[in-house]
Amino acid sequence: MIRIEPITDARGRRRFVRFPWRIYRDDPLWVPPLIRSQLHTLDPERGSFFRYGEAALFMARRGGEDVGRIVGWINHRSNRYLDEKAAGFGFFETVDDYAVAEALLDTVCDWARDKGMETIRGPFYFSMDDSPGVLIEGRNYPPVLLCGHSPAYYADFLERYGMTKYRDAYAYRVDLKALGDVSNLPPKVLRVAEIVRRRTGVRIRTADPAHWDDDVKRVMHLVNVAMGYMRNHVPMDEQEFIRFVEELRPVLDPELVLFAEIDGEPVGFAATIPDINQALKAANGRLFPLGWLRLWYRMRHIDVASLKLLAVLEEYRGRGLDSLFYLETARTLIRKGYSWADMSLTAEDNTAINRIIVHLGWERYKLYRTYHRSLL
Repeated sequence: MIRIEPITDARGRRRFVRFPWRIYRDDPLWVPPLIRSQLHTLDPERGSFFRYGEAALFMARRGGEDVGRIVGWINHRSNRYLDEKAAGFGFFETVDDYAVAEALLDTVCDWARDKGMETIRGPFYFSMDDSPGVLIEGRNYPPVLLCGHSPAYYADFLERYGMTKYRDAYAYRVDLKALGDVSNLPPKVLRVAEIVRRRTGVRIRTADPAHWDDDVKRVMHLVNVAMGYMRNHVPMDEQEFIRFVEELRPVLDPELVLFAEIDGEPVGFAATIPDINQALKAANGRLFPLGWLRLWYRMRHIDVASLKLLAVLEEYRGRGLDSLFYLETARTLIRKGYSWADMSLTAEDNTAINRIIVHLGWERYKLYRTYHRSLL
C-alpha cells in the first residue's frame, strides 16, 4: 500500500528535504543541496515564491518509510502574464518503482485540476530556470550550478504516465586546458570580434562592485528585454531577482560579469559563475559544524566556471557581440587557470545560440527534458 501524505509543517518539510539522500546515496555525481536553503525556499512564511504563487508538498510512504516526494505549484503572476492556466511540478524524487511515481503524479495532477488548472509542466523548481527537467544524456559529468541530476528511470516513469516532451535544454562544455590560448579559438570568432569592436565602438567592461545596485538593475533590464522572444518568457520579478543575485553574490567574480556598452549605454550582458557545486558537494548539505570549513577550502580550488546568462538587445543581435563576449570570457577563464567551462542551459528552440556554440567548438555534454500533460 502506498499512502500519500500532505506536508504542511516544519518537521515534515525537513523530512521532505532530506529524502533525496536515500535516492542518491550511491551516486558519486550527485551534489547535495543546502538543507537550510531548501527549507527556506519551501516555507510559505519565508520563501519568496509564495508572494505570488502557491504550492503543495506531498510525500509517498510505504511500509512505514518514505519512498517518494513531489511539489505541485501554481505561479499566479506567470499565469496572468501569459493568460494561461498552468501548474508546475518539481522536487520530484522517487524510488525505482513506477507505482510510487504514479501515485505522486496522480496527486499533483488532481491538486492542480481542483485549482482550475488546464495543464501541468515539469519537473523544475519554482522557476523554469532552476534545475529544469530530468537528465536524458550526460551522466559522466556532475551537474553544475542550477542544473539538476536524476536517475535514468525518471524519464521512463514520466513518459509511461502519459507526459510528453515540453522542451529540451542543452549543456555544453569546452576544455580550456586543451584550448590553451584564445588565439586557438576558431578564426571566424576572432575576426568577428575584431570587426564588431571597430565598427560599433563597443566597450566591454566588468561589473563594478562599487556600483553593485546599479549594475543589478542593468542586468535585470537587459535580461527582461532581450529574452522577451523566448517561449513562455515572463519578465523577472524585481524582488525575486534581487534575492537570487544576492544569494550568488558571495561566489560571483566581477571579472567574469561583462557588460557591452555603446555610447555609454548597456546593450548586452554576459555572466559566468564559478561552479560552486564543486564546493557544495563536500558540504553534504550542511554548513555546520564543519560544512563552512569544507566549503571554504573547496571554493579555493574550483576549476570549472559556467556561463549562465548572455543577453543582447534585439537591435544589436547579429552584429557579433556574442563572439566578443565569448572571446573576453575565455581570455579571463584561461588567465585565472580554469580547467574547463560549461554553458548551460540553452533551449533547443534557441537555434541561433546553439548554432554559434557548435561553431565555437563546444561539446554538447548534457541534455535535460521537461514534460507537460493536459489536465482537461
